[in-house]
Order: sequence, then C-alpha cells, then structure tokens
Amino acid sequence: MERDFDSDRMALLYEETKKRLDELTILYEMTKISHSALNFDQMLSEITKTLYDFFNFEMLSVLLIDQTTGRFTLHPSSIGFSADAIEALHLRVGKGITGWVAEDGASLLVNDVRNDPRYIGNGECVLSEMCAPLGVGGKVIGVIDAQSQRQNAFSNGDLQLFETAGGHLASIIENVRSEERYRTVVESALDGVLVMGEGFRLTYVNERLAELLGFQREELVGAEFLDFLDERSRQILTERSLLRQRGAEVPPRYEINILRKNGEVRNVEVSSTTILDYHGNTNKIAFLKDITEKRKMEEQLFQAEKLRAVGEMASGVAHDFNNALAIILGNAQLLLLGTKDKEQVDALKIIEKVAKDGAQTVRRLQEFTKSKVRQDLFKMDINAIVKDAVEITRPKWRDEAQGRGIHIEMITHFEKVPHAAGNVSELREVITNMVFNAVEAMPEGGRIEIRTFQEPEKVCIQVSDTGLGMSEEIRKKVFEPFFTTKPFTNTGLGLSMAYGIIKRFRGEIEVESEPGRGTAFTISLHTGGEEKEDRGPVETIKQGREARILVIDDEEHVRGVLMRGLSQVNHQVMTAKNGEEGLQLFREKKFDIVLTDLGMPNVSGWEVCKAIKRMSPKTPVGMITGWGMEIDETKKEESGVDFVISKPFDFSRILNLVTESIEHRP
Repeated sequence: MERDFDSDRMALLYEETKKRLDELTILYEMTKISHSALNFDQMLSEITKTLYDFFNFEMLSVLLIDQTTGRFTLHPSSIGFSADAIEALHLRVGKGITGWVAEDGASLLVNDVRNDPRYIGNGECVLSEMCAPLGVGGKVIGVIDAQSQRQNAFSNGDLQLFETAGGHLASIIENVRSEERYRTVVESALDGVLVMGEGFRLTYVNERLAELLGFQREELVGAEFLDFLDERSRQILTERSLLRQRGAEVPPRYEINILRKNGEVRNVEVSSTTILDYHGNTNKIAFLKDITEKRKMEEQLFQAEKLRAVGEMASGVAHDFNNALAIILGNAQLLLLGTKDKEQVDALKIIEKVAKDGAQTVRRLQEFTKSKVRQDLFKMDINAIVKDAVEITRPKWRDEAQGRGIHIEMITHFEKVPHAAGNVSELREVITNMVFNAVEAMPEGGRIEIRTFQEPEKVCIQVSDTGLGMSEEIRKKVFEPFFTTKPFTNTGLGLSMAYGIIKRFRGEIEVESEPGRGTAFTISLHTGGEEKEDRGPVETIKQGREARILVIDDEEHVRGVLMRGLSQVNHQVMTAKNGEEGLQLFREKKFDIVLTDLGMPNVSGWEVCKAIKRMSPKTPVGMITGWGMEIDETKKEESGVDFVISKPFDFSRILNLVTESIEHRP
C-alpha cells in the first residue's frame, strides 16, 4: 500500500515536472523568436509554426481583433485555415467559440463541437476545438485557436499550456507593435535618435542621426559615440556618466559638439534618458537636435545687441568729443590763417592733424550705430579691392616678417565674381585689418590664403591663416567691442568695427577657428550696388558775396570759433546761446543764412529749423552737430534742413557751403 502511494506520488511529480518543463520550453522558444531581427509578420509566423509543431496540432490559427469593428482577421501565419473560409463566417467578438472567448476573456476547450451551440463552421468535419485569448493589460487583442477532426483531441493539460502560451504571445505581439510604432516615429523624426550601451557604444541610430554625422548607419552601429565628439563634449559625457554612477542626478538636457565625417562641427542639444533592455542591461536613449544655425542666429542677435548698447554709449561720448575737437581744430585753423612763423605753422599743423585723427577715431565709434542710418552702397570690384589690400599689407607680411627671420606665404585665388554692394575704402580696410591679424597669429610664420567665390546672389571673400587659432570661447567673443587677446598692442576695435562695416553693407561675417589649426574669416556680400562715386571733400575756398549769418550753439567756444572764422572772410555774424534766443534774433533782424546746433536745451535744433522755415521758407538753414553721422534723413527733410556739417568741421567746408547756399538763394 505504501509502495503504491510512493509510485503515485512519483508519477504525479513526474507529470508536474514535465508540465513545467514543457511550459518553460515553449516560452523560451517564443521569447527567442521575439528577440530575433524578424519583422512582425515573420516573427508571428515562426511562433505559430513552433506552437503547431510542439502541440502536434492539425489546425492552428491566430485571429486578431479589429478594435474599431470588433471583427476577426486571420493572420497569414495560421496553418490549416483558409482566409476566404474564415471571412465567410463573419466571425467577430461575441460570435462563435472564438468570439465567446474574446468576449469573456477565458480559455475554452470543447471536446465535441456538435454539442456546443456556440460553434460555427463550414462543414470542415471539425469535432474538437481549443481556444485561448490573447489578453494584455486587461484588453483582448485576439485569440489563438486549435481545431481537430478527432473527438477529445485536447486535454486539460493542453489547455493550460495553450493558455500560458496565449498570454505570452499577447505580450510579444503588443511589445512588437509598440516597438514598430515607436520605430516608425523614431525613423521619421526630424531629430537624430541613438541608443548607447556600455562604454558609449552605439547599438542603434536612426537615419536622421546618420545624415547629421555624415556616415552610413552601418558605420555607426557598434562604434563608440565619443569618437564623434570634440574634446570638451567627450569630457561632458564622461563626467555625466561618473556622476550617474555615484548616484547623483544629472540634467536630462545638455549641449555638445559633434564632428561630422567631413570635419565640420555641429552644435546639438541632447535630451537623454536611461532604459533597460530585455536582458536587464542599462542603455541610454538620446534625441539630438541640431541647433547650429539657431546658435549662430542667437550669437548674431547677441552681438548686435551688444553693439547697439556700445553704440548708444559711443553716441553720447562722440557728441562731447566732437564739440571739444571742433573747438581745438577750429582755433588751430584760425591761427594758421593768421600766422607766418614756420615753427608756429608746424606746431599748429600737428595740432590740426591730431585733432583730425581724433575725429576719425570718434567717427569709428559712431559707426556702431550707423547701421540705423541709410547708407548708399556702391558697386565694388571685389577682386580689385582684395588685390589692393594684399599690396597695402605687403610690408607687414613680407618685409617685416623677413626682418624677424620668418616666412609668410601669401596665396590668392580669384574667381570671376560679380560686383558687390558696399563701400570700397571701408571694405579694403576690413581686408587689410584681417591680414594684419593673420600675421600676428603666426609668430613662427605660415600661410595666408585669400580667395573670392560666388554663392547664389552673394559674393564671398575668405581670409584664412595657418596660425595659432582660437578656442571656442574666444571665437564667440572675437567681434565684441574692446575684446582683445593683445591688451598692450591692440585697442580691440578692429574686428568689431569690421563686423559693423559688413553689417552696414547688409552682409554677413563669420569666423571658424580651432586652437593650433588656424582661423578663417568669411565675408558674404550682396551683389549689385549703385553706379556712382563718393563726393570728395572740397579743399579750395570759393569766393562769394558777404552774408549776414546767425550762429546758434549752446557751446560758447564753438560759437566763438564759428564767429571768428566766418568774420575772417567779411561775413557779418551774430550768435545766440540757445534756440529761444536765436529765434528771437531771427524775428528782429534779417539774416541770409542760419547755422544751428542740434542738441540744445529747451528748444532743439530741429525745432529751430522748422520755426525759421515757417517764418522764411527761402532762408537756408544748416545744422552743425556732433551727431552728424546719425542724422535721420526723414527728420532732416521734415525740418527743412538744407545741409548738415559734422563736428569737428573744416572751415573750408563751412565757408564753401555758406557761399553755395547764398548763391542759390533767389
């Protein structure tokens, strides 16, 4: 009796063990297939065939539910079933044995379908049917159904194992569907997407990332992502990894620089997270957005804003300097007219030259805001300008370099390019300044290369050198006013002024540089320009009739200089220290011409001009101002201003304008 009990227990244990082994075997085989590189239909076909062979079924079908209509669709992986025959049955949730299982969510075994009213068939001589739901997350997405022409073909053990397989198959189907949906989204994404395993090794990249890096996808998968980053970006990723290993939280978003296959550097914004794969391995999934152009635009806007702020500061400073220089230059010129002593003449000429040089420096400061003012852009022969700049700088890059025992090679490449719009002397100055900078960047010698080329509707000039190069931090600041890496030899205004000049031409200037690999400046200008020349300064004084002149200026010394200078050629001059006094004098006296300052308390120069034109429309009105470069043309016309003279002024220019204005007065 005891021996029989042991035998029964052993038999039961054997059955349980076999059942568990069968279950593990089928689940393992299904999982192995799901981890293959097959697509959804291929994977489902392989799993169906495995189940068919394992159970030794006669017929096995996979029916998936259309979640909108509730109808069943026979998957092509099904064995022993005809799609047309299934379609003819119009199976749906709640109809037939399969429909009942789908609706109830429970497995069903029918040993003789002839006795079950739920059965629907087409006379296939089916006697047994076993059906299990494909349920996941409380939702039934389909059923797996086995049928046999034999009665009692399936056991309860088969049903339990079949039910287990159905639950696992449902999870696999849902995971694959989700993966395919996500893969579709990822592959069509505008951003680059990557998955990294241990050691920053790439296990997946989408097509956009491959395009961004300039490689084929197969070249990237398996490679180390750090190989496609610059030094600083490698450091960022390594530090983030170390912090994460120590349990510290790291921001999900950060910026790095990637290196394209052609050597181009692109700035990307990264959004990353950590995921676990099927095997429990830690992976990083990251989305990379190319923000290179965005950052360039932000840099340009930031640069423009800084230049605007400096320009506002320079505008106020320039006005005060110009008033002071007008007094210095005016008195020097007056003294020159009245002295014959050579030593005094030489000394006065030095004062005159220094004052004019100072005025030129102030003019450059004002150029920061000159972009607001309309400027005529003339046709420029770009190749001729570059050739002139090369010749002008020859003493620097050849003679001076040879004197220091180094060799600098100058290489030029000129394409046939159309005329560009701008100002010849200013562009020549920009190119000259860039060549000087290139020479300073090559203390041991090297090569300067200048080339011209054409892009759609643009003419480009590139000045490159093989010098020391710049770090990214310095490169971003190179166009900033007063920024310099040579504090004792350079004012730092050269490149910022070059930037201002090119912007006034409505062009662009960009710089590329790396430490130890040289620097390249690229200027892009619009084609075209007006066919006219700048009017040069008038040097000889024209003789004209005497005139009654009213001078209005709140600066006493400026009034004095103008009165003495105009009186030297027998003009009758009266002065007023502000706008109200000037208008009162104009009402009481007769004047042939009025010269007024712009910035005065209470009544401005604009208001003075308007009032005089209302009283006497034919009386010429000239404005002498320290803000001459910034005069608004529209406001000038509205106020009736006939001409503008910038401080510091040249007396010959003022005298000739007075003469011309009087001659043309009716």
